[in-house]
Amino acid sequence: MTRLFHRLKCLPSYLSSAFFISAVFLVLINAVSLVQSAKMNELYQNFSSGVTALFGVLSGAFITCSVCKNTKKAFFSAGCIMLFDLTLFSLCKVHISLVFAIILSIIFSFVFEKQNLLYGFIICALMSFVLAVAIGLSYDSLFSLLKGLCSFLKGRGSLFGAVNNAYPLLFSDNLSALFYHKDYSGSAYSNGRIISGVIDMFSAQKAAGVNASKYLSGKYFVNIFLSTGVFALLYQRLEREQKNAFLLSFLLALIFGDVRLFSLFLLIYNPLMYLGFLILIFISYFTAYLLDIRMVFMRNGSLFELIKYRDKLGYFIIAGLVLCILTYFAQSIILSKFDFQSRKILPYEVRKIISALGGERNIERIQGDEIHLKNPNLIDILRLDCEIRGSTVILNNDDIKSVKEFF
Repeated sequence: MTRLFHRLKCLPSYLSSAFFISAVFLVLINAVSLVQSAKMNELYQNFSSGVTALFGVLSGAFITCSVCKNTKKAFFSAGCIMLFDLTLFSLCKVHISLVFAIILSIIFSFVFEKQNLLYGFIICALMSFVLAVAIGLSYDSLFSLLKGLCSFLKGRGSLFGAVNNAYPLLFSDNLSALFYHKDYSGSAYSNGRIISGVIDMFSAQKAAGVNASKYLSGKYFVNIFLSTGVFALLYQRLEREQKNAFLLSFLLALIFGDVRLFSLFLLIYNPLMYLGFLILIFISYFTAYLLDIRMVFMRNGSLFELIKYRDKLGYFIIAGLVLCILTYFAQSIILSKFDFQSRKILPYEVRKIISALGGERNIERIQGDEIHLKNPNLIDILRLDCEIRGSTVILNNDDIKSVKEFF
């Protein structure tokens, strides 16, 4: 279990290159697709949905390489992720999700760590194929559950905004399509035909109805102001490689409105901060609805679309700045209470010694074979083989070596 926690804690470092490469790919695709044409739009749709497969392959490679220090095992781990994605896509036209790719990559890293190259590949390949076939064959049933979720979210634009951020990370992009292009967000009669979906309604009528403020405008707050608040808080805390990946993911969200990689980075950095982020997304969509800001988008809500479809810009900027400040301080509170990245992951035996010494906060410093404590009265002498000299504790050789390894 300790090794799993350590692996989860190291994910931002393991996956920095995967984030960076995927973000570069998305930036290029978004930049090229600014040229308005049906062919470019189709190209964007295909590559934008397929970036999860790219990220999955990179996850398998970099996580396994970081754990096993073996490029061959990393290559075959990535191949198993690709096998899963190809099998799944051939069955139901859906790519692997970002979170599921990471979960599989972590599992494969444990397999390749214990097995040689051939056995590890066989086990992981079989696992990939069986899981992909099982999910692919049950996709229709899973999609009916998605429709049930959409029925529940219908009319609840703020809740949709939060769920729509989390769903693509966990599953696929088809939740938003049901609201943007199907009647879960409403329908209208125009030019002798019924138009379904809030984006299609705007496209047909060239007018942003009240549903625009309910289902669309809040995303601009998320892309620009919420992401800026989180970025300002975390950027200086990250290591160099993590900074590059986080910066590019942030720019992708800010400029092009694609917040998937930014949200995923926050999720693996600190899940509780991501939970707070979802609550702030709910507040953002609700704010847009209360102010009746009707800013639509045809794709992701990029800065280019913001300029083109702007509405009540003064209210938008003021409300956005308030949300940005709220995000910064709310996430600061969460991070001060639950900073998983700075927390040491200790083996069970070391945790027992630390607990008997009164906990990690009771340790002032370790000097040679002596441990200096803030409060020696917290020592549990029944659980510890030690010699106490005032506020100083001397452990036996094995215990002191174990403690010094992690402090």
